[in-house]
Amino acid sequence: MLRCLCTLIVLAGVFGAIPVWATQLSRPQVEYSADSVMQNEEGTMEQHVYVTPARERREMLTGSGDGAVQIFRYDSKVMWQLMPSEKMYMEHSMGKTKGNDPSQWDFEETVMGEEVLNGMKVTKYKTIATSTDGKKYGGFSWRTKEGISIKTDLLYKEGNEKKRMMTELKNVKIGRQDPKLFEVPEGFTKFDMAGMMGAAMGRDGMDPSTMRRPGTNRPPTSRPGMTTPPEDVPANPEPEPPADDRSDMQKAGGMLKKLFGQ
Repeated sequence: MLRCLCTLIVLAGVFGAIPVWATQLSRPQVEYSADSVMQNEEGTMEQHVYVTPARERREMLTGSGDGAVQIFRYDSKVMWQLMPSEKMYMEHSMGKTKGNDPSQWDFEETVMGEEVLNGMKVTKYKTIATSTDGKKYGGFSWRTKEGISIKTDLLYKEGNEKKRMMTELKNVKIGRQDPKLFEVPEGFTKFDMAGMMGAAMGRDGMDPSTMRRPGTNRPPTSRPGMTTPPEDVPANPEPEPPADDRSDMQKAGGMLKKLFGQ
């Protein structure tokens, strides 16, 4: 069961490739719930969403309650991923990181006209966003006067790489949402990523107590079949690993894929 849940979390991370600022720029002025469909090269994902101007909940659940839930707290810059059947959750920072800082992007938005989409009156916008390092987002969005983004069709370009993502809301119901939807439920335990890493190393036959710390000359504890260099012979220092600027979401997804073979 946990294997399935973690796979869903990794999948949710794949569909969350749009920078945080892109969702913050079009925050609605009202509260609502809706059915959401997201599509990209990886496939299609259906969710039920609950939204307020500063908070958002996305559910990808089965009839039995299995699946994953994402809670975005734009007010406190944190995102939680819940695994209801396991009563566990993971926490990720939504602070400014590489690619997510609006100050590093130039925006150009043009009104294209008025339309009716999924039974709601919307304004169609053409948007182009270019970052200081050459990345570019472009496409169209359809938003109501309250700022509800009924549909987006975006194309991401970096060098010769292009990716397309479309989202669409149906069955939109405007109204106040229960504040408890945007909190970690009582009785849920925080997911221990450090414990998972230890378990993975143990499963791969690696003993953390014998591993050399990066940037030190201390050799590992000797084992049968291994030769420990003499004390007067300095070991070659290992180079510092490159800085890891991946987000918590990407790190978690990579670890889950390694652990569960997905």
